Amino acid sequence: MAKRNPRWIERLERRELCAADWQNAVNRLDVNSSGFVEPLDALVVINDINARGVRTLEAKPTNYSGPLLDVNGDGALGPLDALMIINSLNQVGVGSAAPVVRLPNQDGEMVDLTSFIGKKNVVLYFYPRDNTPGCTVEANDFSVRKAQINALGAELFGVSVDNVQSHADFADQHKLTFDILADTSKEVTTAYGALTEINNTPIAKRTTFIIGQDGLIKKVFTDVDVLIHGEEVVAALQAGI
Repeated sequence: MAKRNPRWIERLERRELCAADWQNAVNRLDVNSSGFVEPLDALVVINDINARGVRTLEAKPTNYSGPLLDVNGDGALGPLDALMIINSLNQVGVGSAAPVVRLPNQDGEMVDLTSFIGKKNVVLYFYPRDNTPGCTVEANDFSVRKAQINALGAELFGVSVDNVQSHADFADQHKLTFDILADTSKEVTTAYGALTEINNTPIAKRTTFIIGQDGLIKKVFTDVDVLIHGEEVVAALQAGI
């Protein structure tokens, strides 16, 4: 039997899910129920969309044994179902080269994080929405800690898929001391594997990356608790990441 390429396949761990009718109850990303998450899962979704279109999924036939297409569990088939699989396969981790970030900040000025290579570490945090409770707590905490983060040799940037004007209003209202970057195309958020959705609306998943001066990912924070996350980031920088 041919050996599977570990770069493209993620071995599944069994876990309990509240599965939708058309969703794999073991792992929602495993569309073809092979026991693996692999490019074929995304291709099955894409091919079905190309053949039959974006649509609401009808009741599943009793004896159905085909692909389980509803990756995000919304009862419909659409591009986001394929994108969630692709994000999983492309998820950047510690030791990976940080994807390029060139985005406008809240003042409309372009920020290129490659300018910090060889000079400073970068703390890049993704958050869901401007002016929502958790995001406001997180932003305010980072704003207070910015000077400390800078003193530890790092620059701080936030990213969401909100536009420049939304960022400007958010930054002005809370007097934020750092740049928040507008990824309206969602390309950067996708490249970092941080794109998800709530109520069928694409948003950035709360994830933080510490990027070293060499341009490599040094630490990744997922399942972020906004009440303690700023402290976690400072501790990581103090430890020398």
